[in-house]
Amino acid sequence: MNSARDPRIRFLIDLGKVLHSYGIPAHRLEDALGNAANRLGIRAEFFSGPTSLISSFGEPGDQHTALSRVEPGSLQLDKLVELDQVVEALFRGEIDVTEADQRLSEIDQTPERYGPWMTTLAFSVASGTAARFFGGGMVEMILATGLGVVTGGIAWAAGRFVSVGRIFEFLVSMLVTFIALTSTVWWRPLDPGGAILASIIILLPGLTLTLALNELATGHLVSGTARLSGAMMTFFKLGLGVGIGTKLAGFLPGGPMIESSVPLPQWTLWVALLITPFALSILFRARPQEFLWILMGTMVAFWGARLGVLVLGVGMGAVIGAFLAGMVSNFFARWKRRPAVTLIVPSLILLVPGSIGYKGLELMMDNDVTSGMDSVFTALLVGVSLVAGLLLANVILPSRNAL
Repeated sequence: MNSARDPRIRFLIDLGKVLHSYGIPAHRLEDALGNAANRLGIRAEFFSGPTSLISSFGEPGDQHTALSRVEPGSLQLDKLVELDQVVEALFRGEIDVTEADQRLSEIDQTPERYGPWMTTLAFSVASGTAARFFGGGMVEMILATGLGVVTGGIAWAAGRFVSVGRIFEFLVSMLVTFIALTSTVWWRPLDPGGAILASIIILLPGLTLTLALNELATGHLVSGTARLSGAMMTFFKLGLGVGIGTKLAGFLPGGPMIESSVPLPQWTLWVALLITPFALSILFRARPQEFLWILMGTMVAFWGARLGVLVLGVGMGAVIGAFLAGMVSNFFARWKRRPAVTLIVPSLILLVPGSIGYKGLELMMDNDVTSGMDSVFTALLVGVSLVAGLLLANVILPSRNAL
């Protein structure tokens, strides 16, 4: 076999690079590539690292190895669905390997589904509803909604200017903290803590932390350790930004004026739960065809986790929500023949331990090390519970494929 000219090998390498750029965890990426290689009749082994993909083809002792330098990417659920359809069409014999490789390139070069205005609006809506989840009142929700616009605007700039992207989390957290505390002086007294946390909730690496624990649990130690380190660095950058923003606001005449929020009625929680999945769908670039499924998955995961907290406590209660979300996602993948990750990620975003980990870091920055370490341990326990729930769901009802 002339591996250098084999179009199947070219396709597998390109498939791995595209999957990596869409933020697929190492264990799912390697399984997907391994399954594809088997279906194409090629002996291959793959190793996914944080910034590289090693692909080896052929029999031991006579292998052709390719090293691909890749940059960590963000999840783009719409392109994952389209990519999955191309791979399935190849396996069914509807297209050949060359055409499949060409379609991969076309999918990768397709512009983002939602433009900057829609994305910024989604940031704003997600921040406003998150303030309700954190117990904020109407004033805090309004403030968080406005701060979400700031977050979305800077996110757009970070995607286009490398210099902004390098300080993205720090810059956002500093600005929204300063604006929130300034509003208590120039607008009206309120409780800015929940609004600040809500406006940066999408940036908190709770999902990254959960994926890292998942990779470690499945034996992918290099990728899992690197992802875990990246999550911790993001926590530190956000915490530093909040700390500096708080210090700057302290120079305002009279200082910030803090006042407890006025609780909202219970029905507003249902409204927030109905709205949030649509904002998350836009932020994760899901197709409109999946919006209602994502809504259902989010509701099942959220209320399942609430039930789990009542039965098992805060740390381990997430296992029930993750298990139910995994079951719904795998059922969706089998019935609709689409990747299960399309539902798993948005469904679990309300359960990931980002806010708990952030609180722990905030407490440690205030020299309350004991309470901070307790919160960090709780965040790790929640992450492990999510991983356990997903693994259990995959055993009882396996997904259609590795994606």
